[in-house]
Amino acid sequence: MEDAAFQDAAPAFTAPSKKSPKRFIYLVIGVIVVVLIFVLYSRFASSSKEETKKSTPTPTVAQNLKNTPTPKITEEPTPTEKPTPTVKPTKNPVDSATGLDRSELNVEVQNGSGVVGAASKVSDYLKDLGYNIAAVGNADNFDYTGIIISVKSANSDYGDLLKSDLQENYTVSTTSNDLSATVSADALVIVGK
Repeated sequence: MEDAAFQDAAPAFTAPSKKSPKRFIYLVIGVIVVVLIFVLYSRFASSSKEETKKSTPTPTVAQNLKNTPTPKITEEPTPTEKPTPTVKPTKNPVDSATGLDRSELNVEVQNGSGVVGAASKVSDYLKDLGYNIAAVGNADNFDYTGIIISVKSANSDYGDLLKSDLQENYTVSTTSNDLSATVSADALVIVGK
């Protein structure tokens, strides 16, 4: 009888069941997954803490500072030579022969040649002589030849003075005293080719 009881108990311990290796593999895989989740969580949690540390300023304790005067060091700047502008010699705006004051005549200069800067060049020349330049611009076309001078009839005495001033450096082709009253300037100078 002992043998029969022993024989019944022996087969249960001697042959392992086929289900236990599968359970063991699942258990190992589960433990590995849990460990990986823990490692990844701890890594991301620590990096987000570092970011909050970087973006959150740390309050500092204010120290009691004594009001002690600090010596001031003043450096004297080294003197540098500033270039003095050369004064352009300009003619007296009052003409000695006629007694006319060039600064009282408002002149508009227009480019009638199509050459860039032609009106500005004549305008600068007239400014140096003392004329008051009211405007500089382009003429209605670029087919003009020489310098054309038009003066309002009320300022006709300035026509000859303007002509003689411009003839020193330019070719004056036409001079007239019939400038329209609708023009804001007293004289119109068109610079042609």
